[in-house]
Amino acid sequence: MKSPRRKIKYIWVISDGSGSTAERVLQASLVQFGHENVKVERIPDIRTREQIRQIVNTAAKRKGLVAYTLVTPQLRKEIATRANESNVPTVDLLGPLLTTLTTFLAAPPESKPGLLGELDHHYFRRIDSVGFTVKHDDGHGLHDLRKADVVIIGVSRTSKTPLSMYLAYNKGLLVANIPIILGMDPPSELFKVDQKRIVGLTINPDLLISLRQTRLAQLAHADINYGDAKHVIDELKYSHQIFRQNPKWSVIDITGKAIEEMANEVCSLLIGKST
Repeated sequence: MKSPRRKIKYIWVISDGSGSTAERVLQASLVQFGHENVKVERIPDIRTREQIRQIVNTAAKRKGLVAYTLVTPQLRKEIATRANESNVPTVDLLGPLLTTLTTFLAAPPESKPGLLGELDHHYFRRIDSVGFTVKHDDGHGLHDLRKADVVIIGVSRTSKTPLSMYLAYNKGLLVANIPIILGMDPPSELFKVDQKRIVGLTINPDLLISLRQTRLAQLAHADINYGDAKHVIDELKYSHQIFRQNPKWSVIDITGKAIEEMANEVCSLLIGKST
């Protein structure tokens, strides 16, 4: 004997933002019930009372439920009123939290729709930036170098990679970095990008020699010239020669600077050259 077909249950998820977070919360809860006959519809960007009235009317006709994340007090009041009049069950996924936080923080919320969506946008932008930067580390990915927001160039051990990753993760920038090697011309692709986006790094010779020799001691197999004082100085001089030949590039002396300080300087230079 066949079991009777279960009636479809309708749930509307509405939000004055994207509604994606509210839907994830709802779906995580539905998993606990193993209910297959549930149809969930997400309606984002709710801004007016009329939109709410239409949704509640539809929910009333289909005997559905409305879950919502609305930061605007007027819209939360509207849905509570209309749902009560129409006997539609509702779940306020955000209101109680905002009320509790208002008391706890002794400050009112901004009540600005879409803030969570903006946070999501920044999060995914940061993920994309880090992915791009990893693929364009140490001279790789030259075929699409033009996509970079900034290109870092300098000799080995001038913090190109740490700076690139910091800019990607904390500033959301697409960053590429390219090494300068004594006697080798920079790649031709470097001269096809906006030259104002290129930042050269330099450092005190004595400090660089010390950094190179420390690194050399950690490597089982390495070019002995890597930490040689004369070779290091010659390489720095060569990088300075390249910088002088390209006056549109910015140059930063990283001696004694923390990564955060270098990153702020890079951002200031980019903003200055874009105005």
